[in-house]
Amino acid sequence: MQNGWWRGPGLDTLLSLITTLEQGLLRVLHALGLAPEVHGQPAWPFGVRVSEVMLTLDPSHARQVGTVLLLLGLAVLSLLPTALLRWPLRAHRGAALMLGLVAAGFSGAAWQWPSSALLWAPAAPTSFHRLPESMADSAPLHGGRLYARHCLACHGENGDGDGPRAAEGPLWPPTFNRSLLWRRSDGELFWHIRHGVSDAQGRHTMPALPAELPDAAVWQLVGWLQLHAAGQQLARAGEWQLPLAAPSMAVQCDGGPARPLHALRGQRLRIVALGPEQPAPREDPRFQTIALSPTARTQEGCVAVSEAAWQAYALVAGVQPQALAGTEFLLDRGGWLRARRRPDDAPWSDAMLVCRGNDVPSGLVRVSAMEGDGLDRLLARMDAEPVRPVRGGRLH
Repeated sequence: MQNGWWRGPGLDTLLSLITTLEQGLLRVLHALGLAPEVHGQPAWPFGVRVSEVMLTLDPSHARQVGTVLLLLGLAVLSLLPTALLRWPLRAHRGAALMLGLVAAGFSGAAWQWPSSALLWAPAAPTSFHRLPESMADSAPLHGGRLYARHCLACHGENGDGDGPRAAEGPLWPPTFNRSLLWRRSDGELFWHIRHGVSDAQGRHTMPALPAELPDAAVWQLVGWLQLHAAGQQLARAGEWQLPLAAPSMAVQCDGGPARPLHALRGQRLRIVALGPEQPAPREDPRFQTIALSPTARTQEGCVAVSEAAWQAYALVAGVQPQALAGTEFLLDRGGWLRARRRPDDAPWSDAMLVCRGNDVPSGLVRVSAMEGDGLDRLLARMDAEPVRPVRGGRLH
């Protein structure tokens, strides 16, 4: 297979398979009592895990790992009929064939086995922990205060590693505003913040948070850092460099029961941040419009009233909360933030796509670019350029 396939569908399949195998192994070990809970979720009991980040960076390495898994799968599947075969004379040939396939599978896997330096990455007990939804919802309101109290002195006001105490440690603090937070899973960020970081010489390069601080507060800080880093990227580079899920909120449509935002996946969504005096936006049949407000308002259509969500969308937009009013966001059918339009911007166009896909089926884009208005072209690109939602190397 060409390496290009391992940058697209092949890589997605491989990442999904590895994630399924790792999480399945963790569930089995937890059921057997070999992976007790740590910080409220089952702990990964090994010091390493598969380095999915390297798979996304190197298609040749991804192809090699995929080949090894295929050969191992062939060997394991060949073991089943071998074990079921009886050993009278008439079964000798069938058993020998199956054993030959088993040997060929394991031998081929050993021959293709990738370098350990590329295959494995250091793991923490919380590597497979996920940010709890309740903590993600409250992170915009509380995470900033936690950051100011415990992190700002070293990491700086905007997370650039330039705080007033940055030079006091053995290493200069890293910036949060590139890809650092995306190369770490939720659980690994939690572990490093909760327990601190040491270098290869054992020197403490980042202190642990106070022990009396509850785990819920650490999760709120993790969630806030992820939103803040996304906003800093957008403000500085004009794009979200990696896929960003739309912050959650409760949505009420036409007086019906409130539903979580993810319940509306499968359709395109437009989120419009409305200030107290701003009129409701006009409906557009090309997407479902949701009016976001920090205070209660009465209007037809879909409305989300949430101070926490208002803070969250201000964070990902890289603006102060008081400057968010009038900003619009477009979500694709998978619930990923893809485009943003500021209050003073021109009408929608495909230039406002601020989260671009990895693999572009150019034929669809060329046809769509010849038809419709700027919004039609933007929506066509969103549909034609799917994103690969990877965090810490794993699909999420």
